[in-house]
Amino acid sequence: MKQLLLGVSAVALLSSPVLGQTAAPRAAFDVTSVQVSTRPNPGMRGGILRGDRYEVRNATMVDLIRTAYNVQPERISGGPSWLEWNRWDIAAVAPEGTPPPRLQEMLKTLLADRFKLQVREDSVSVTNMALKANPGHKLRQASTQGGCQAQGAPDANGVPLQMVTCKGESLKDFVDLMVRGMNAYFPNGQQVVDETGLAGFWDFEFKVHPRQMLARAAADGISLDKALADIGLKLEPKDMKVPAIVVDSVSADFTPNPPNLARRMPPTPSPTFEVADVKVSPPNSTTPPRMQLMPTGQVNGSNAPINRVIQLAWNLPNPDYLVGPKWLETNKYDFIARVYADAGPNANVQQDEDVARRMLQALLVERFQMKYHMEDRPMPAYNLRADNPKMAKADPTRRTRCFEGAPPGTPAAARAPQFGRQVTCQNISMAQFGAWLPSIAGGYTQVAAVDMTGLQGGYDFTLEFSPIEQVQGPRPDAANPGGNSGAGPGAAAIDPTGALSLLDAVRQQLGIRMEETKRPAAVLVIDAMNEKPTEN
Repeated sequence: MKQLLLGVSAVALLSSPVLGQTAAPRAAFDVTSVQVSTRPNPGMRGGILRGDRYEVRNATMVDLIRTAYNVQPERISGGPSWLEWNRWDIAAVAPEGTPPPRLQEMLKTLLADRFKLQVREDSVSVTNMALKANPGHKLRQASTQGGCQAQGAPDANGVPLQMVTCKGESLKDFVDLMVRGMNAYFPNGQQVVDETGLAGFWDFEFKVHPRQMLARAAADGISLDKALADIGLKLEPKDMKVPAIVVDSVSADFTPNPPNLARRMPPTPSPTFEVADVKVSPPNSTTPPRMQLMPTGQVNGSNAPINRVIQLAWNLPNPDYLVGPKWLETNKYDFIARVYADAGPNANVQQDEDVARRMLQALLVERFQMKYHMEDRPMPAYNLRADNPKMAKADPTRRTRCFEGAPPGTPAAARAPQFGRQVTCQNISMAQFGAWLPSIAGGYTQVAAVDMTGLQGGYDFTLEFSPIEQVQGPRPDAANPGGNSGAGPGAAAIDPTGALSLLDAVRQQLGIRMEETKRPAAVLVIDAMNEKPTEN
């Protein structure tokens, strides 16, 4: 017995240093702020370290998890139904020059501490596509390796068409190229695997309309399925197990921000362009109007009406949301503005779109002595009324979300959409659908619709409709003073042949009536502005 006790004591003594060691501290931001996002439309912004400030805005929990764990959204499973609906703005302080992998670890810590996020690695079943070959296919065996080229050209009706020519291409490489080059046919990160059984290299060619052009091409449209069928190939749904992140638990009620947040995280200085050149465009210039906000933060504009520049800077949905003197529509300017991050390793990195817009705002205010304010004015809007609801009741445990296209693997996903837009919503209430409308159909309305249907719970549906440009005429402007306004309720449809308006689609497909009304919305009002910019 003494010998046994001695053995146990020896093990305990040998183990004590290991047990006494403290785990290495997790990478963490110096201070963090979490707020519920008030941005009206979805879409994550930020994710870039500028100086010592890291910001992610308008992010769902799926956005935050995919950013922190570097995983595709469709490989995030589990969790509550709001995982792709609720949105937050996050700001944090980190040492300048912190590399992206460490920022990801810091974000993991933030999510665990502030949202009580617990995840684990597992696998999830996703619906991808398999490329298969029909007997008697038209591919020709090649002796050497080559590649594929795509060339754009209009079809007989002027609709953009892609001419794809492959010489010595392996089918394994072709499926990767197909997903990247024709991603509109493969929504939500859907992948394609080669199951043709055709080894080696092959010559083949086909014509295909971009998915967004199929409605315009009408009966003459060549979908990807049809193009592949013409050469003896086909795509079939295939359920696959892939590595995934499973959300075991998370709370939408994040822990409070520290009481001394304003002192520890003061507002950052207003960003400005390092180089800016603004001048009046040459009179009678024939240069097509152009105004671009580049991913690098650079702004390029030539012969650009100043009202379009203001719309870009404040991200206004259309000219109706800008009120000012008439010359804003006719005076044109050339812009070149560049912003650089800190000199050194962060120079010329991709810029935050929101920051670039704020820089353009500051440039306009400075160079044109612009004074403005925001005010609410009545704008076209809708109420939702239940006529004869045709939607399927949703499983309340499913994610609340809307996405482009039809659900992968369904018959609707396999065929070409009849109209230009196709949106699927899952487990979405009518109040949520009303809030989502400006995002999925911004050309029709920029104000959230109010739910007056009386319908309770969530619904599943796929909605197909024509873009506003196919339903209504062009907006009035200096180049087209007689054009249709093209915005909101009451505008006349001028193409009665093939287009289906959002209002008709919602009524016919969902059994919901969109009732025209007006509702206050924020517009930008110019109080004063010089026509001639200050000298460069």
